[in-house]
Amino acid sequence: MADIEEDEIVRPSQAEIDKRYKPGSIKRVKLKNFLTYDAVEFYPGPRLNVVVGPNGTGKSTILCAICLGLGGQPPLLGRADDARQFIKHEKDQAIIEIELMPYRNGPVHVIKRVIDRDKGSEHGRGKGASTYFVNNQKVALKAVQELVAERYHIHIDNLCTFLPQDKVGNFSGFDKQALLAETEKSLSGQLYDTHQELIKLESEVRSSGCDVQTVEEKLKNLEAENRRLEREKELMEERQSYLERIELLRKKRAWLI
Repeated sequence: MADIEEDEIVRPSQAEIDKRYKPGSIKRVKLKNFLTYDAVEFYPGPRLNVVVGPNGTGKSTILCAICLGLGGQPPLLGRADDARQFIKHEKDQAIIEIELMPYRNGPVHVIKRVIDRDKGSEHGRGKGASTYFVNNQKVALKAVQELVAERYHIHIDNLCTFLPQDKVGNFSGFDKQALLAETEKSLSGQLYDTHQELIKLESEVRSSGCDVQTVEEKLKNLEAENRRLEREKELMEERQSYLERIELLRKKRAWLI
């Protein structure tokens, strides 16, 4: 078999490669002073991406950066509760920058999170240590989370979407119902909401069935009570009739004596 010259290899253009990405796919990850990395930039492909390397080379660091960069918080990773702990040793600031594939004819969104060691209270778990940007415009954390979850349907807090190494035990502990709910959330928020609405309606139907049965039983009891009262009424009327007749006979007797 003849060797293929490198010049003969037909490589797809960047535009053709971009078409393979789905909206919300991560196109680029840039890190600076983040855990084991001084400065690095990754370009994930549009399909399955596999990170390979010996222990301690920073594979999990990439996943941590993706989680934090998309608005996730340290407890989701199960490794730390303060974002400042992800800053490289002896550095004052860490930067995470993530570029997402936009929808067709939509704007490109580049999300950046800057973590400062000197910001935030000492015992506040670093809540004030992070500053967020979308396309170089400073925004609140909530704006980042809404962009990621509502526009691109990326749910960082869903273990079916993002499963950190330290959370595998939590995932294996899900029962069938919890696993179904988390899967629905990862596929479509609307699917999950529809399912919850069906569960609510079923509960209401069952409850209404019980209510109808209760009302029917009460009605039967009231009807029986009404029949009993009707009989007592008839007996009282009959007794009153007898009393009136006795009184009349007494009067007649007085005339005869």
